[in-house]
Amino acid sequence: MNERFDAAIVGGGMWGLNAAYHLVRRDPRLRIVVLERNAALADETTRQSAGQIGQLRSCPVMARGVAYALELYGAFRERTGRDPAFVRTGSLHLALAPERREAFLRLVDRAAAIGVRAWPVGPDALGDLAPAVDAGKVLASLYVPDDGVVDARRCALALADVARDLGVEIRCGVDVRGLLVDHGRVSGLRLADGSLAAPCVLLTAGPWTRILAEEVGLRLPTWPIRLQQCRTVADPHLSSRHPVLRIPDQSSYVRPEKGGYLYGRFDQGATAVDRLDRATRTSDVTPCVELVEDMRRGLADVLPLPARLPVDEYRQGMVTCTPDGRYLLGPIPHLAGLWLATGCGGMGIAGSAAVGKWLADWVVDGSPGEDLAQFDPLRFHYAAHESDRLREDCRRVFANYYSLAGGGTTYSLGDPAATN
Repeated sequence: MNERFDAAIVGGGMWGLNAAYHLVRRDPRLRIVVLERNAALADETTRQSAGQIGQLRSCPVMARGVAYALELYGAFRERTGRDPAFVRTGSLHLALAPERREAFLRLVDRAAAIGVRAWPVGPDALGDLAPAVDAGKVLASLYVPDDGVVDARRCALALADVARDLGVEIRCGVDVRGLLVDHGRVSGLRLADGSLAAPCVLLTAGPWTRILAEEVGLRLPTWPIRLQQCRTVADPHLSSRHPVLRIPDQSSYVRPEKGGYLYGRFDQGATAVDRLDRATRTSDVTPCVELVEDMRRGLADVLPLPARLPVDEYRQGMVTCTPDGRYLLGPIPHLAGLWLATGCGGMGIAGSAAVGKWLADWVVDGSPGEDLAQFDPLRFHYAAHESDRLREDCRRVFANYYSLAGGGTTYSLGDPAATN
């Protein structure tokens, strides 16, 4: 074991790079290494993310975390000279059913309670904000002007550039085979071509975190769920600052990307990704063209122009879910020096800055600065033979992301099952 670091981060996506950036900012003396198995950073689940940063959250902790992301990414270019590709687009929540309209009215008060600017808009204002929407098909609209989006991969690379500038080593093409443990404490990592020593290891490898954790006896209650998106050809009249559209009655979202419209849906028939091993890549997920076209047909009345535009790109990937829709985040008490961050549940980019900050503060100060008990990595107790139950619970959480009342959720505000 020739190399020694103060901290090793496994996974060079949005969460791992945020952790590296925040950790070196907290203590520039630390020798930190980020290890990524691919030849390029942020090339798996980060690349296929929609990059939306929405503030309406049921959970106050998450609301504060999202506010921090908007502050960090909004000022990042000015502070660092690196461009995170952040645009403050705002977002429009569109109600197509009476029950959703009533929920929106309640959301205005809840938004005010967590310090988020949000208000209903009428048909004329809706037409001005989002000309592609047929306002006559919408029962109510809720506008959140300060929401934003990032190009997730470009944002991750900007974080990586600054982390390198501050002394973090980032290595791609590194095959991490397992954890080294000595008397109940993590001592480093076993690599395909050797090993390295580190008393602090952070696993931020998305769905592959589960595989690494299993090697030290941790069975993480996560399951990857298939994500399907598409992007249309460019609309010359579409502004890059067009608000993100959230259409919860269709479990869908639409936003500008590369001049076209990016569509995504939390599919009610959510499909679990059952074959996941070290060799699995996001690109291995099979595209489901019919699912995407069904989504577009369902939104055609509300978005008549985008529905007529041809699809330029079908995009698929994985969302790592937990049975209650909350992250797995924090230290493992019986393996000192090991930290986990996984289970993004469709909130990976919105929570990414906070996750990085919480981890850094936890490592340096021994506390994340928030009560994060709800994210305890050991809060579930699924037995080894209950994989079918775990799979179904995670699949249901994804399907109910925008549910009004299904599966124990509230109108989720993007936080399935969050009620505190």
